Amino acid sequence: MSKWVRVHTADNPPEAVFIRGLLEAEGIPVQLKSMELWTAAVEIYFAEGARPSVWVPRNAVAEAERVLAQRDRSGSGRGWTCGCGEQLEAQFTTCWRCGQGRPEHG
Repeated sequence: MSKWVRVHTADNPPEAVFIRGLLEAEGIPVQLKSMELWTAAVEIYFAEGARPSVWVPRNAVAEAERVLAQRDRSGSGRGWTCGCGEQLEAQFTTCWRCGQGRPEHG
């Protein structure tokens, strides 16, 4: 069995689940850790191991880092503001208020 390596520490459980989905879509096995500690993490936010984390097998680290870097470059991990002024979370590609699509980031 290969050793697992942490590739991402999330700010909250939904972010960890989102990252898991990105990696699994690329065929990368994923384990989520410290999901149950989230309640405590609110109080001890900076404590090592208290925040949700995403782990992959050692032999998949390079591919996982490539997927995460692509996510960072695409801006898909950040919220955005529509031209109409509505602030939207990262997962939305269309403004619910006016129907305008999310602008592409180069």
